[in-house]
Amino acid sequence: MKIIKKSAPLFLAISILLVSACAQLPVNNNTYPSYAYSDTSKSSLGKKSSAWLKKSADKSAMFLLNEGTEAFFARLLLLAEAEKSIDVQYYIWRADLTGKLLYGEMIKAADRGVRVRVLMDDINVTSEIEAMLYAMDKHKNIEVRLYNPFASRGFRLADYLTDTFRINRRMHNKSFTVDGQYTVVGGRNIGNEYFSADKESNFKDLDVISVGQIVNDVGKQFDTYWNSKVVYSVKLFVHNKSTQADLEKLKIELSEFWKKQKGSKYDLDIQDSELYRYFENKSQNKNYKKLFSKLFSGDVLVLYDDPEKSLGKSDKEIVFLKSLLKPHLDKVKNRFEMISPYFVPGSRGTEYLTSLVKRGIKVRVVTNSLSSTDGIMAQSGYARQRLNLLKGGIELYELKAEEKTRASRSLRRGGKAKSGLHAKTYIFDRKEIFIGSFNFDPRSANINAEVGILYQIPEMAQLIGSAVFDNDLKEFTYRLELVTVDAIDEADIEYKQEKIYWIETIDGKEIRYDTDPKTSAWRRFNEGLYSILPIESQL
Repeated sequence: MKIIKKSAPLFLAISILLVSACAQLPVNNNTYPSYAYSDTSKSSLGKKSSAWLKKSADKSAMFLLNEGTEAFFARLLLLAEAEKSIDVQYYIWRADLTGKLLYGEMIKAADRGVRVRVLMDDINVTSEIEAMLYAMDKHKNIEVRLYNPFASRGFRLADYLTDTFRINRRMHNKSFTVDGQYTVVGGRNIGNEYFSADKESNFKDLDVISVGQIVNDVGKQFDTYWNSKVVYSVKLFVHNKSTQADLEKLKIELSEFWKKQKGSKYDLDIQDSELYRYFENKSQNKNYKKLFSKLFSGDVLVLYDDPEKSLGKSDKEIVFLKSLLKPHLDKVKNRFEMISPYFVPGSRGTEYLTSLVKRGIKVRVVTNSLSSTDGIMAQSGYARQRLNLLKGGIELYELKAEEKTRASRSLRRGGKAKSGLHAKTYIFDRKEIFIGSFNFDPRSANINAEVGILYQIPEMAQLIGSAVFDNDLKEFTYRLELVTVDAIDEADIEYKQEKIYWIETIDGKEIRYDTDPKTSAWRRFNEGLYSILPIESQL
């Protein structure tokens, strides 16, 4: 018995190796290429986009989606009006309330003859989602492909252990394009927490819905990924046994699920949104001046990583998004403002940001606090550099977990849920603004594939910059301050110690904290533990 017990780890290792040896990606990944439609100007959405652009046919027009309910409703509207094509590309698509409703609408569109292409990163495809995707792929008008998929479909641990380098590289892109006329790009994945529909925790996030030239460029980005060698059709997996009957069963289940949501708390929340009321009361459109303040037009650049980044190619071999962004940061003269939920600058990033300050540039950062973040590991990487950032003159602000957008405070389903930051936004001199999936961290820079849009529209940069950094900072963030205090060591010798304080402003009065506010000792311990581990390059 002792011999068996001692040999158990060896048997386990051998079993894993045997399983992984049997599992491999499809050898003949010769899926036929397909491309975004270009002849859709006469569709219903094509006519509407032309009206939206008016005389600026060579430009792009866009509308900010900062409220979760509006971001979800906008996607429902697009799916309901789709006539030609739907192209969706996501890192996460949950099988929850919002995820199932959108899946159901895509199937309805496919039944109307709309071509649907679904590109999912495989890392978050659970067995439940996999079954849904495989069933959807049985539809003659729906094709599903997976980015950098696991070979061991039922035993993913084997891939983690034997193919770590490849599996570590994911597609973090998020795009949602309908009829080649409207596209939504930003920070949101598909799931309740991204659309103010979760009871426990919701994200403060930002999407932009756009028309014009930008849609063609996002379509080219989608096609580049869709037809890349790191993407596989789900038809190629031998374990995929889905049938037409599975599709018909899924249709019935999603249809029944939709019916049950009528009159639900979230349905009523959507009906309370400004965007919903605008479309339901078109005769009263003159009363929606505030809504139109989020409408812009101008020149844009769609920036993205080459998908072969997931093959381990360097930025000297292929195009990296960080290389495309750097020239815009290098030409900043007055201020660089960033909103990044997972802010892990590392020593090199910290040196670069502090060098900007030395050039007379104001650098301000809004990120998650330890109480609001959903990623303690990433938070530990930021905490490791926090002191050096403050010493270098960087202004740091951390989101309060209890703060919500003004509209979200009245939500029936998620009004009491805590908030977390998820928007990824960078503002250059209030002249240009980047919104997308890219975090200021090593993973976005060097490992994952990312996409975003640089809006060369000063009015848009100014609106978001002033709303976040000029008006709302005191209301929804803690301001970090570095002070020097007197301290005594174990030998009773006095010395000067640098200490960080978190400052909260309530009704004009300041409250100071000397540890991460609204956090438990256990949560702080875990952050401290991760901060000493050599994992920063993976965060």
